[in-house]
Amino acid sequence: MRKFFCAFFLIISFSLFAQENDETQLPQEGAIPGYDIDGNLITETKVEPNPEQEANKDLSQEYLAKSAAPVNAVAWTRDGKYFATSWNNSIVLWNAGYNTIAAIYSNAVAENANPFANVTSLQFTSDGRYLMSVRDDNTVLIHGTEGVTGSTLITGTGTAISDAVYAGDYRILLPLDGKNLYESFRLADSSQHIIEEKLDFTDGIWALSASPDGSRLLVSSESGAVHLIDTDSWNELAKYDRYTLTRIKPRLAPDGIHFVAAQSPSSLLISSTLDESDSFTLEDRAGFSFAAEFSNDSTKIVAGMNSGCVKIYDIASGLEENSFKLMYGDSAKSLVFSPDDKYVVIGTEMGYIYHWVLSGEPFVPEDQRKESGLQNSLLLSLGFGKIGSNYYLGNGCFEAGYRNYLKPPFYWGLGGSIGMAIPSSEFPYSYYEGGESLSSPTLYTIATGATAGLVYYNKKYDFMVFSEAGLGINFRMLFNNSFKYSHTSKLVFGGYGEMLIGAQWKWVRAWGGIQYDTNLRWLGKVHLGVAIPTRTFSRK
Repeated sequence: MRKFFCAFFLIISFSLFAQENDETQLPQEGAIPGYDIDGNLITETKVEPNPEQEANKDLSQEYLAKSAAPVNAVAWTRDGKYFATSWNNSIVLWNAGYNTIAAIYSNAVAENANPFANVTSLQFTSDGRYLMSVRDDNTVLIHGTEGVTGSTLITGTGTAISDAVYAGDYRILLPLDGKNLYESFRLADSSQHIIEEKLDFTDGIWALSASPDGSRLLVSSESGAVHLIDTDSWNELAKYDRYTLTRIKPRLAPDGIHFVAAQSPSSLLISSTLDESDSFTLEDRAGFSFAAEFSNDSTKIVAGMNSGCVKIYDIASGLEENSFKLMYGDSAKSLVFSPDDKYVVIGTEMGYIYHWVLSGEPFVPEDQRKESGLQNSLLLSLGFGKIGSNYYLGNGCFEAGYRNYLKPPFYWGLGGSIGMAIPSSEFPYSYYEGGESLSSPTLYTIATGATAGLVYYNKKYDFMVFSEAGLGINFRMLFNNSFKYSHTSKLVFGGYGEMLIGAQWKWVRAWGGIQYDTNLRWLGKVHLGVAIPTRTFSRK
């Protein structure tokens, strides 16, 4: 019995430790974390760092994953819940708070779509329900997210669709034939798109950038000219001719006023659409690499450098505010600020994906942050239950369990216990097993089950109250506690359901309630124990 319980407890403890340990192997080249190249789940193991490689990177950051191809595009939902990155010939949707994969979108989900096309641009709708990708095979593919099923493929009529943007909620603006500007919009309650031509550009369209509400659009032509368009009247508000065609695409700030464009490979000009004289130049001798993007409050710009750095500039002063050194002399291929401007997701030419924390602190998933509130916990407790019998003092037990608070206020858990009910007097009958009498035997119980509940947590006082319901199975037997003349009854199988309420302050946890057992009927129980955060077992 004791050997069985020890083995059971060790299995639970080791499983929890393995689940919460955050030092797992980074994925191999061409594989998504937790998956091999073919999309199969793999077991991750610890890899010791290479000192020579560690010397070349900023140790306050870790990359999320490495693709076999350059990460050409990244995007973030406006609510900050998800960000998306291109990945080889597919798209990965990430849970932003946990750095875990929420979904993988294949390029071949739509009929007639080319599964080997590369994504060059990504953008979410304002509500995050749709994700649009521009591909290098003259197509645009729209995926549904968060329960929205189906996808839509838009095929160009020219040689290539260079860029596409959402203007407002669901209007799509794109150079369908490579030269002229078209508007595509979805019919209400339908997956059908209607496409209309809006403006002609004789020298072709190279890049597009829209304000969040879609009322203003920045159109960059292949000659380097930049046009500011009012998408309500479809009038050209201004044209700027002093820019050069480089790898940096001109971008309109979220405020709809400022924009950034390249004057040369080593200089970027930030200007105001209200007064072009209100401008200043950002210069870097090594030159800018592939991307520059505004922060969501329009006060900063993040840009990649040929020197292997990513730098953030303050627009008001034009001064460098922060920088991040990429590994191995890599270059930033795509960049995006988080909606709260606290993070930057970077996709690189070598295929690395970084989650840059602008505070300088290492990124730790939300469920492991000390300041994040609720922590997944290992529970250890002693309990006592009242049995509906005059012949037992009650049932004492030791319980080990686990609680997962991934999505408060809901949580779930697992647990197991071993208990014994001690008789208070002689049995009024004789129990015989193998011809021998078991005089006043002790009733032993082994149980295991699952639970689900609701929790309210006060972060200030590190205090929670909770209620939960559980279901499980158990096995019982009688034992006379004699080592010399030991006798044991047969195992009796049973099931139980329970309703519990309780409270926890820091590590101290107390709870109680009622339980219905198929053998012993209605029971009362109380528990007192500790809740040890599972991050306590993570190696630093």
